[in-house]
Amino acid sequence: MGNIKFFSIINLVLDSLSKGSLVRTIMAFLFRLVGVANFIFIAYFFFKSISYAPDFWVVLLLLLLLVAAVLALQIWFYRANKVLGLEDSDFTVMPIFSHLFRAFGEMYALGAITIGLGGTLILWFSDYIYSLGDFLQYLPFASLDSSFVGGIIFLMVTILAGFLIMLISYFLAEYVLVFAEIAKNTKWLRKEVVEEPPVS
Repeated sequence: MGNIKFFSIINLVLDSLSKGSLVRTIMAFLFRLVGVANFIFIAYFFFKSISYAPDFWVVLLLLLLLVAAVLALQIWFYRANKVLGLEDSDFTVMPIFSHLFRAFGEMYALGAITIGLGGTLILWFSDYIYSLGDFLQYLPFASLDSSFVGGIIFLMVTILAGFLIMLISYFLAEYVLVFAEIAKNTKWLRKEVVEEPPVS
C-alpha cells in the first residue's frame, strides 16, 4: 500500500513537470530571487561606497544605480508573473527561456543607460573620472573623454549598446517562441493525420 502511495506521488510530480506548472512555479521563484539578490547587492554596494564618494557627481551615479536596482527588481518580478501566466503545454521550457532572454536584455539596457547618464555627468563636471573605470568592462566601446563632445559620445555609445543588446535578446526570445510554435503545429498536424479516417 505504501509503495502505491509513493508511486502515485511520483506520478503527480511527473505530471506537474510535464504540464509545466511545477517548472513555471520554480522558475518564477528563481526570477524573483535573482531580482531580490541583485537589489541587495546594489544596495550593499551603494551604502558601502557612499561614504567614500569623492564628490556630488559620483554620489549621483550611485543614486542612479540604486534607482536602477529598484527598476531591475520590478523587471524580474514582471517576468516572473509572465512565466506564471503561461498556459500548460508540452513545450514548457522554451517560453520560459524566451522571458529569460528578454529579462537579460532589459537588465543590460537599464544598466547601460544608468551608467551612461551618470557617467556623462561625471565626465563633464567631476575630477574623478576613474570612478567609471570598473564599468567600462561591460561597455567595451565607451571611452573616458572628458570634453563636452566626449560626454555626448559616451552617452550615445552606452544607450546604443544597451538598445542593441536588448534588441538581440528580444530576437533570441522571439526565435525561441517561433521554434516552439513550429513544434506545436507539427505535433498538431501529425495528430490530425493519424486521426483522419481513411478515404474509402
